[in-house]
Amino acid sequence: MITYKKIATAIIGALSLSVMASSVYAEYPDKPIQVIVPYTAGGDSDLTTRIWASAVEKELGTPVVVINRPGGSGVVGSAFVANAKNDGYTLLNAGLGNVLVAPNFSKAPYNFDSFTPIIKMTAVPLAIVVAEDSPYKTFDDFVAAAKEKTLTQGSFGAASAGTVLGNMIAKQMGYVPKYVHANNVAESVASVVGGHIDSAVAYPPGFDPHVKAGKARVLVMNERMEQHPDSIPLFSDYGIEGDYEGWSGIFAPKNVPQEVVDKLVAATEKAMQDPQVIESFKNVGAMVDYRHGEEWVAEMKKTYDLMHQMANEKQ
Repeated sequence: MITYKKIATAIIGALSLSVMASSVYAEYPDKPIQVIVPYTAGGDSDLTTRIWASAVEKELGTPVVVINRPGGSGVVGSAFVANAKNDGYTLLNAGLGNVLVAPNFSKAPYNFDSFTPIIKMTAVPLAIVVAEDSPYKTFDDFVAAAKEKTLTQGSFGAASAGTVLGNMIAKQMGYVPKYVHANNVAESVASVVGGHIDSAVAYPPGFDPHVKAGKARVLVMNERMEQHPDSIPLFSDYGIEGDYEGWSGIFAPKNVPQEVVDKLVAATEKAMQDPQVIESFKNVGAMVDYRHGEEWVAEMKKTYDLMHQMANEKQ
């Protein structure tokens, strides 16, 4: 027989568990957080994540440790996070390549819904770059030559965002490049500068240091940043349709507690107001593009669905 005493005891027990759970997440984080970068060190994803980690750990009061887990164009590290405990202590450096492109154009063991998007921190425009001493002085020169013979183009994985976007550009301009894949953007541009390949699709963190050193030139890009001269033409100038932007953000495993999301968003919000943090992103060639919330997630999901459609049409 159920008595009032038993009912009261059950209610008190449930309330105690609720309070205990709330206190646990209110204390988040109470141990180091690891952020998995699914690419090798030195690329744009790695650089932007390290700036973010250094900034937010000051706000959170606990170490935020960046760990590189490269492989499979970002799939290996991303899959690791998708299968990690959803307690907020294992996060992912997310971007166009590993959470939108890879699940649609490769056999990734996860999809967009395997994660909880937390924040977007930066955006970087895609560009096509050549060595300073390249015979292709303009994008027109490059396209004309690429129609006459096969030119090599560096990218950062067969199923990477660089290859998918590079193919979209090439298709609209009427040429077919031969891809040479590297581990990241930095390695790809180094191959261009070293004279091993004709060109590369790349982001500013990977090519700006070489441009500044007078070893590389930008033929065309998605959007000019402050450090890029107005003389560089845009894809839109050639009638190339689409948005060729890479981005860097932070995702967590699916169903991470909302308290964790709120804490990370609040810490990022403060960090993104620090002039030194903004300058650090600028120094590695990234534009601060801080976003979070339902509207941002809905936009990503729309892009993911469009890529899914493209992948099905390709089959």
